[in-house]
Amino acid sequence: MNIVKHPNLLFAIIFSATIVAQSPFLESLPYAPPDFQQYPIRHHTDHNYPTQTPNGVNARFDGRIFTNNIVAFDCPAGVSCYDGHAGNDYHMPMNTPILAAADGYVVWSSFSPGADPCPGGISPNGDTGIIIIYHYNDYFTCYLHLNPPLNVLVGETVAAGDTIGFNGMTGCATSPHLHFEVRKENYFFDQQLPWVVDPYGWWGDYEDPIRSLRGFENEWLWKSGWIIDDGDVAFQRFHGPNWSYLDIGYNDDSWTVPISSDEENSAHYAIWVPELVDSGEYNIDVFIPNISDLTTAAQYEIIIKDSSGINTKNIVTVDQTSSSGGFTTIATLDLPAGSNCAVILRDVVGPQSTGLYVSFDAVRFINNQQLEINNESSSSIIPNSLVVYPSYPNPFNSNTTILYEVFDQNVIEMSIFDISGNHVNTLINELKPPGKHSFSWNGEDNNNQIVPSGLYYCVVTASGFRDVQKIILLK
Repeated sequence: MNIVKHPNLLFAIIFSATIVAQSPFLESLPYAPPDFQQYPIRHHTDHNYPTQTPNGVNARFDGRIFTNNIVAFDCPAGVSCYDGHAGNDYHMPMNTPILAAADGYVVWSSFSPGADPCPGGISPNGDTGIIIIYHYNDYFTCYLHLNPPLNVLVGETVAAGDTIGFNGMTGCATSPHLHFEVRKENYFFDQQLPWVVDPYGWWGDYEDPIRSLRGFENEWLWKSGWIIDDGDVAFQRFHGPNWSYLDIGYNDDSWTVPISSDEENSAHYAIWVPELVDSGEYNIDVFIPNISDLTTAAQYEIIIKDSSGINTKNIVTVDQTSSSGGFTTIATLDLPAGSNCAVILRDVVGPQSTGLYVSFDAVRFINNQQLEINNESSSSIIPNSLVVYPSYPNPFNSNTTILYEVFDQNVIEMSIFDISGNHVNTLINELKPPGKHSFSWNGEDNNNQIVPSGLYYCVVTASGFRDVQKIILLK
């Protein structure tokens, strides 16, 4: 497409130049989710020179490199697709609502000429339906191949989750899908030197090839919390022919795939990335659903990025037939703050594996130091009466959820205090039965007024047990 700078966007470019670093800000998947929570990514960003001039190499966000079967429309979807691709493609039924991934300002909304020539030498289906949103920072999200009508106009503001258009196959497309692309510092389409970055970051064990274009770092840009499950933006799965969705597991959903011994052609994989408030020692727990014929040697890859941007990968082999129906700790590691740790699971299992399937379910991250501080501050601890898990998301700007588990019937009191110790709100004061419960705080005080941004304390008590957690409200 040929984009001309819009005069009303000068303020946006000025503001973007003042941003130095970026925390995750993408809050919504860019489409209305189906009944089974997520559409997989079929074609991912090529980190090795993602331009309209293919160079014969395709590099994924996890560092895997492909040189065979990488030509657009002929490559194995979700594996090596495709050379020069500058975004992530979600295939879905025609006219699926397309959603804004974050709050922003519409800078482009038009049917415009697409790439010239189209990848793979196909003929375009007319002009491409394109919407581009500026997010008041360095980043622009781009939504391509939309059908008419486009729901938004240039100059309008949108909130995360707003319907901005509808999925189609306009422009360079052979089937209905959404091309979701993130550009940094500029919204222009440049076929030779693109402004592209990958919102899934870079988790390879060598320097990210995209840096050679404009020097951009690829960061994980999806908002997250301490627990990540199907449907959350911090869990993303990738296309393969044999995914099965099951109504069982954490939050009554999970995915399974047949095991594989072919690492080079692994077709099913997923990634979980938390947004950790503090650095420290964390337990990494995985939920194992009660499913028959699971593998005894699933291989979880735990990737940690240090302050210099260097990734280190640890592989943990897990028997998914043990501890079914709950969380089990697979590793205890020192993790940095922010979104600098990723867990990747594939269909490839260890050589001594028995069982037929790999299960993909929730992953959670428990800060052991915070648990010790909370325990030391407790006036009296009754073991096995109550467990309070870290709130998520944290920091938050609209709602944060506190999840707790009651092992015996108990009166639960949950209150919010400000940094000076002043009582802000009583969220719960009632008898609760055994089981898991949650409560969402929307940042209001007892008078239903939104409190100022800042640090707050969530205090949960039950039969002498007292748990204190820090919660940060950012508006």
